[in-house]
Amino acid sequence: MSYKTVLVALNEINRLDALNEAAVKIAKLGGAFVRGLYTIPAAQIYPSTGFEAVPQMFEGHQTFFKNNLAKVKSAFEASLQKAGLQGEFIAIEGHSPLISDEIISHGKSADLIIASATDPAEVSGVELDCIERVLIGAGRPLLVLPRRNDHVLDLSRVVVGWNGGREAARSVFDAIPLLKDAQAVDIVCVDPKNEERVTPEEPGRRIVATLQRHGVKAEARTMEGGGESAGKALLKRAQEINAGLLVMGAYGHSRLREFVFGGATRHVLDDMTRPVLMSH
Repeated sequence: MSYKTVLVALNEINRLDALNEAAVKIAKLGGAFVRGLYTIPAAQIYPSTGFEAVPQMFEGHQTFFKNNLAKVKSAFEASLQKAGLQGEFIAIEGHSPLISDEIISHGKSADLIIASATDPAEVSGVELDCIERVLIGAGRPLLVLPRRNDHVLDLSRVVVGWNGGREAARSVFDAIPLLKDAQAVDIVCVDPKNEERVTPEEPGRRIVATLQRHGVKAEARTMEGGGESAGKALLKRAQEINAGLLVMGAYGHSRLREFVFGGATRHVLDDMTRPVLMSH
C-alpha cells in the first residue's frame, strides 16, 4: 500500500518551504500526485458595536493571502518540477473565513493531508484551531509539521504511540506507507499496566507482528509516564532517539464550537517538537 494522492495545505506562509519539502518527500515514496491547496478566506463579518445596524467587515486576511498567491504558487510548482512529480496547484475562494473548511472539503478525497501547526505568537491569518478542526472533520490522516523549523520530516526513525485503542489502530495503519520506509520503528506503550486495551503479557506484541508482515522494522517498547501525560512521554522518547516522526491517535470530539481532546493529544498539539501523523 502507498499514498497516491497527497494534499498539502499551503496557507502557513512562514512554513512554505517545510510544507513543500514534506509533500515531495512523501510523494516520492509511492509516486503520489500532489495537490497544493491555497485558500483565500472570505471576509470576516463582525456584528456592529455601535448604534448603527450595519455589521463590520474585516478583509485584512483576505488581502494578505491574495498578495501572496503568486509566491506560493511559484514555490509549490518549482518544488514538484525539481522532484519530477505530478501535481496541481489549487487556489480557492473560500466560502467562509475559516481556511480549515476548504482543507476538510478537499482533504476527504486525499490519502494524506499535510499541514503546519499555527503559531499563536504570529498573526498568520490562519485560525488558531485549524489543525483541531481538520482532525475532527476530515476523516483522513493528518501530518502536522511543527510551528518552527527545528525539525524537518525524517522517516529514518519513527515513534508510534500505542494503547490498543481505535484511534491508535487507525493511526498505525494510516502510517504504514511511511513506516515501511523507516530504518527503525518504536511501538511505545506508556504505562501499560494502566491500559486495559493492550495485550497484558506483552504490550504491542500483536501490532508489531502485523507490521513486520508489512516489512516494517518494528519493535515494542514500554515507558513509565511518571505521572505525566502519555503525550509528553512520547515526545520525550522521540527526542531521546532523535526520531523524525511521531505517529499517534487523536482522541477528541467537538462540542458546539469547542474542541475537546484527551490529555495526550492536547499536549502534543500544543508542544510538538517534530512532525506528528495523527488519525482520529
